[in-house]
Amino acid sequence: MSERKDFVSKAGKYILAFNLGTVVRTLCGGLKEGKKGLEDTYRAVAPFSPIQYRKGSKLLARIPEVALESLAPVPGRITLDLRYTSIDGATPIRDVLAILALAIAQKPTAALEFGTYFGTTTANLALNLPGTHIHTIDLPEDLTEATAVIKDQPTDDQHLIEGRQLGKAFRNSPLAAGITQHQGDTATYDYSVIHDNVTVFLVDGSHTYEYAKSDTLHCFKMARGEALYLWHDCDRFHPGVTQWLVEMIDAGLPVVRIQGTSLACVTADSANPSLRKFITN
Repeated sequence: MSERKDFVSKAGKYILAFNLGTVVRTLCGGLKEGKKGLEDTYRAVAPFSPIQYRKGSKLLARIPEVALESLAPVPGRITLDLRYTSIDGATPIRDVLAILALAIAQKPTAALEFGTYFGTTTANLALNLPGTHIHTIDLPEDLTEATAVIKDQPTDDQHLIEGRQLGKAFRNSPLAAGITQHQGDTATYDYSVIHDNVTVFLVDGSHTYEYAKSDTLHCFKMARGEALYLWHDCDRFHPGVTQWLVEMIDAGLPVVRIQGTSLACVTADSANPSLRKFITN
């Protein structure tokens, strides 16, 4: 029955995406190219996106938007490693720049990133925060182990998990000396192995509500004093992330999203009553 539904769904998408352009693409490149043309057209038109992403749009509207300049001074100079930024799932350059500007202003001795992937953001943090120890965590590099870890867990972006080359941007480079790669399920990982005083946290792992919340709570429990908290993929396409961010706002944490990016952030002290409330509940 599920196979029949899948067939009907795909057929419907192809019918909606059919046009003269896909015909020409098929004639010139063959059936495989024509199929790709249909998929590209459907994604570009996105006929059902207002329905599909309605919840995410409503939640996003509840998160105040501010300009980056109101949160941190723009650094005079930023060094960028642009490798792998065009890979599907990589953090866009504009978002990397915002992360770096905020992190530089925080002047951390240690930072923790959830979601290494190819390690582009990790490498850029290490490049621009000399003397800062960067901790980054992702699923085990071995795909079989990674699949076993997340079995029955509420995860997303399975294709990104399969296509990872974990930490490729900093492996076998001088940057690796200031980076510790942790591997495991971020929900159950033992963070007591991190002895540094982390004051910059970037949550960019699995984008389900359950993981966005769990990863954040691990950050709150680790923090000592004032810290910067960043969440990536704060947009209408990831309602799990935005739902969690709205919950924090409702609890009294002044989370904002950064104009022109898909980032949300807040700077808070670990003694903040609104923050402590999440840890003690």
